[in-house]
Amino acid sequence: MKVGEIIRIIVFTLVGFIIMMWLQPFLYEQRFFGVIKSIPIRDWIQQYYVAAWIVFGFSVLFTVLWYVILLKNQGGSASSFKLLWYIGLFILTVVVFLAMYFNNQDENGELIQETVVSMTGLFLFDSLFLLYWLPTVTSTPGLLKRKTVPFAIPVNDLMNRN
Repeated sequence: MKVGEIIRIIVFTLVGFIIMMWLQPFLYEQRFFGVIKSIPIRDWIQQYYVAAWIVFGFSVLFTVLWYVILLKNQGGSASSFKLLWYIGLFILTVVVFLAMYFNNQDENGELIQETVVSMTGLFLFDSLFLLYWLPTVTSTPGLLKRKTVPFAIPVNDLMNRN
């Protein structure tokens, strides 16, 4: 275990937290993504926070699980770990869509159409890129750091992690 790997996970988690829990709700309040007509913005922001906490929690959980599993099983095959990584990616994608669907409804239980695209896009970016791919590609330990996460070779070369 290298301290730098853990620090990178913590830093990306903090950046993701700030973006998801502060910047994105602020942008919605400022009507950056358009006007939400079917529900008061304050009520919708509360729904957003519920969905954001779900997505954030699962993303951090899967990132930490990835790191711990690899740390404990350094001798495993790269192909099985690559499959495991993709399974995590798939599950996180499902979590994003479910969180967005169940926490983006008006008082009649209808999906709020004005926010479907922006909320889904932001949560996919946050979860899959910022909180899952980026920490795993920069913090995968040992010999597996270049063989398991997509685009690991150029990123690790860029970081001088050979």
